[in-house]
Amino acid sequence: EHRRNREVNALYRSSVLAVANFRPLRSLIERRGMQMGVRRFVAGEDFADAAPAIDRLEEQGFAVILDVLGEFVDNEAAALQITENVIETVQRMASREHTKQLSVKLTQLGLGISKELGLNSMRRVAHAAREAGVQVAMDMENHPYIDATLEILETLHNEGYTNVSTVLQAYLHRTQEDLGRLLAMPSKPAVRIVKGAYKEPAAISYQQRSVISDKFHEMVVRTLEAGSYANIATHDERLVARASEYIEQNGVNRDQYEFQMLYGVMPGLQKRLLEQGHTVRIYVPFGQDWYGYFSRRLAEKPGNLAFVARGLFG
Repeated sequence: EHRRNREVNALYRSSVLAVANFRPLRSLIERRGMQMGVRRFVAGEDFADAAPAIDRLEEQGFAVILDVLGEFVDNEAAALQITENVIETVQRMASREHTKQLSVKLTQLGLGISKELGLNSMRRVAHAAREAGVQVAMDMENHPYIDATLEILETLHNEGYTNVSTVLQAYLHRTQEDLGRLLAMPSKPAVRIVKGAYKEPAAISYQQRSVISDKFHEMVVRTLEAGSYANIATHDERLVARASEYIEQNGVNRDQYEFQMLYGVMPGLQKRLLEQGHTVRIYVPFGQDWYGYFSRRLAEKPGNLAFVARGLFG
């Protein structure tokens, strides 16, 4: 039964992503997207457009982490332009009282072109962020970029940019060792713990949901026991319950962890956690290059696709 469900879900996901790349459909959605449901998952096309959504979340008591959307870039000019866009966002965050966290992908900043370009761009972002009192999380991408991402984190921390953190993915065989590496750093960077969303080969990743869930929970426990800040990033209600139970049973301080969830995804769970007294931080994406992110949200479950279809066809 579980295997059949996994196969059906995998087929649904691959089918939606394939259709999303059909050029006429993509052109239609890009033209009408903000009127037909994109705003459920994407806060706006620029910072000013996203600001009302950010304000609403903060008024409700949620924390936020902003993400300037963009995909892999393959030339230095594009990487430098995106770096400028990210720095501009950081500078706009400086005047806001609560909005003090940002998430970036290093391939946006040029890591796919060269490690040197990725490091130099990220250093500029980290410097601007430190000046603005902003924390920056480097998203973890698929396996070819893991070593470079961890090396950039260590380099920046050694240079004093302790406002930078990163993400580890529970489904990779290597991750427990990588977690030990981060927990051993004198500056103790915060760790965002996720299951992992890329399609990785079985040779380097666990394929069973139960195993991945156990690894995820083990990472939460190890991070908390080591005294590092745990960003528990999942919408899996069973994992949320396991983490909450551990936190309550072991008297973990509320200032040692937070739950992180995506804008527009399972708002009921987000609200319940907030009402229980947990810090809940919402990952708020915005930007003109929203299509790739949006299509991945549609591929997650049929309900998301149905929501947008109603907007498209009335």
